[in-house]
Amino acid sequence: MLDRGEIGKRIAFFRKEKGITQRELADFLHISYQAVSKWESGKSLPTVDMLYEISNLLNVTVDALLNENEWKNREISYRESGLDVQRLYMLKKSIMELHSKDGPVLSSDFADACLFRIDTSRMKDPVYSCILCVPGSKEKLAKEYRYNREICADTAANAMNHIVQHGMKPVLLKAMVLCGNYSQEQLYLMAQTFRRICDQNQVSFSGMEIAAQPVNYTPQEYAVSAMVVGVQDRDKLLTADRLQEGDVLIGIKTEGIEGASYPFVKVMLDRKPELYHAKIDENTFFLDELMRANTAYTREIMALQEAGFLHMAFRSGHALLNREACNGSYSGMADMRSGHTLLNRRIWSEIPEGIGACIDLSAVPVLPLYRFLFEQDMIGEKVFTYHFNMGIGMIVAVPEKRRKEAMEIIGRFSECWCIGRIEADNGHKGARVWSRGKISWDGA
Repeated sequence: MLDRGEIGKRIAFFRKEKGITQRELADFLHISYQAVSKWESGKSLPTVDMLYEISNLLNVTVDALLNENEWKNREISYRESGLDVQRLYMLKKSIMELHSKDGPVLSSDFADACLFRIDTSRMKDPVYSCILCVPGSKEKLAKEYRYNREICADTAANAMNHIVQHGMKPVLLKAMVLCGNYSQEQLYLMAQTFRRICDQNQVSFSGMEIAAQPVNYTPQEYAVSAMVVGVQDRDKLLTADRLQEGDVLIGIKTEGIEGASYPFVKVMLDRKPELYHAKIDENTFFLDELMRANTAYTREIMALQEAGFLHMAFRSGHALLNREACNGSYSGMADMRSGHTLLNRRIWSEIPEGIGACIDLSAVPVLPLYRFLFEQDMIGEKVFTYHFNMGIGMIVAVPEKRRKEAMEIIGRFSECWCIGRIEADNGHKGARVWSRGKISWDGA
C-alpha cells in the first residue's frame, strides 16, 4: 500500500529543491493549491496521470516519488554543483601529454604526488631548494583581459628566478590552477605555456593540476601558482660574502612589470581609465606591454656560473632602489622596504661591512613602458625607482676585468647594461645600497 505521508514528503522535497511554491506547482498542473497542500500533508494522493505530470515538472522519475529505495538512494551529482567531471578528466588527460617524458620526473599523475629524482652524483654536498609562487596583484588584470598565458609565464619565471638568484639550477616545475568552470581551451593553453617556459629554461615540467571548484569560483575566475625545485653544490651557492669592492653590477632586461608593482599601476588606471585603451606608440598598446611576462634568467645565471666568475645575483623585485637609496629623497633605515628592492633583507644584511652597491641612475635605460608611466605625472621623479624596477629584473655582480665577457654571455639571451658597481661605504652610514646621478627621462 502506498504511504500517502511519505509520498507527500517527497513531492514537497523535490518541489522546494526546484524552487517552486505550492501555488506555482498548482498553476502548472491547472489545479488548486489546496490540492497540492493536501498531497504534501499526506491527506490525499495524486492520480496516476497527475504523478507523471508532477515528475516531469520536478524533473524526477515517478519511482523517486513512489519507491522507498529510490528515495533512500537519492544523491547530488557533481554536475548539479556545476562541475562536468568527464570533461575535466579528459582535459587533465590531455595535459598529462605535456609532461616531460625524461629527466627527473618518474610519476606525475594528476591529483597525486609528483615522484622525481635529481642526479647529484657530481656534487660533493648538494643543497636543495623549493619555492611556491603566485602572480600577486597582476593576476587580477590578467583575468579581466584574458592575459592567461602571460600570467602563467610570469609566475613560472618568478618562481625560477627565486631559485637562480642563489646560483641554484631549477630542475622541476609543477603548476596548479584553482578555478570555476573556466574555458577548457584556455586551461590547456595555460598548461602549454608552463611547458614552453620550462623547455626554454631546461626545467622538467611535471604538469598543471586543475582544481575545479565551481562552488568557490565563478566561471571566469581562477588562481594560478607554480612550485619549482632546484639544486646546487654548496660551494657554488651565491652568497653576499663573494662580493668584492670594484665588482661591476650588470642589469638584465625583463618584460612587463613585477606583480608587486601592479597596485601602483591600478591606482593610475583608476585615476585615468583611458589608459586601458592607450597606446605607448603607434603600434604598441599600453596594456599589452604592461602584461608581458617577466623573464626567467636560468640560462643567463647558469652560463655565468659555468664561466666561474659570478659573484652575486639580485632579483630587483618591484623596485630598482629602496627609499634609502633614492638619491637623498628619503633617509633613515626605518624607511627600508626589504623584499621588493634591489637588495632584499637577506642579501642586504649579509653584504660585508665596509662596502655597498652603488647604482648609477644615469646608466639605467628608460624603456618605453616606464617612460609612458612616468609621463602620466602621478609619481614624482625622485621616488619613481622606488615603485618600479625600470625593466631590470635581475642584477649580477662580476669582477671588473670580466665585465665584457659577462655581458657577451648574458647578451646571448637577454639585453643588459652596466648600471653600477660595488664600492667602499664612504659616508653612507652602512646603507649597503645607494645611488648617484639621475635618470635621463629626456633621453639626453
